[in-house]
Amino acid sequence: MRLSDTLFVIGGGDAGFGLSGSIDSNVYALSTSEGIWLIDVGLNSFDMILSNARADGLEPADITRVFITHSHADHAGALAQLRRALPHVLIAVAHDVADEIGRGDETANSLARARELGYYPADFSLEPCVVDDRVRDGWQVTAGETTITAIETPGHCHGHLCFHVTDGAGGLLFSGDQVFVGGQILLQNIPDCDLQACAQSMSRLAELEFDALLPGHLMLSMTNGKRHVDDAAQVFSRLGVPKNVI
Repeated sequence: MRLSDTLFVIGGGDAGFGLSGSIDSNVYALSTSEGIWLIDVGLNSFDMILSNARADGLEPADITRVFITHSHADHAGALAQLRRALPHVLIAVAHDVADEIGRGDETANSLARARELGYYPADFSLEPCVVDDRVRDGWQVTAGETTITAIETPGHCHGHLCFHVTDGAGGLLFSGDQVFVGGQILLQNIPDCDLQACAQSMSRLAELEFDALLPGHLMLSMTNGKRHVDDAAQVFSRLGVPKNVI
């Protein structure tokens, strides 16, 4: 689904655009002068995601980089599928979850417990996938006029990243599960979810300039997207807690 000349949504489940597997996060494709960049890869329907890319006129062989917002399986579960289909692609994840992804650790990312509770298919298991770039705060990649910057935003879970893109136009924020349209957040009863860290991360995002907010689930906002971050940051600043999406 084309959003602009360079931006596409090529995946998303029942809590999004219904383009791929029912549990998939939103999967975005950004066309740059040095190939196509993906943000997140969904759970286990990467073949369908590639089919969607082709339908939008994108050639999978042109995908050069993948940026993962966090290690939860609905965002990163298909990494091993991607590696088999596109072995040349460089995979970037937060430095403090790279080893977990590399060994397919289902405890560290709470997959094992979530599967027991029925949130994931009983037959789904996380395949290990070695990553290429262990990303820290401020890490950047530039292609022509497009620069993507990683921002460490713990709160929803440890190792969560948002990706801020400047492109000579209005700018983009790929916010993963840190913040959603309507200034909503996603806190869960898992060991590495941290309300105070979420509030601090929101304050950091409120300092950025961007036009489009592109979350990991639900709807997106192509114009004036920063207002959703500002709304959440304002609630936190008044000692409140923004609305939780679950």
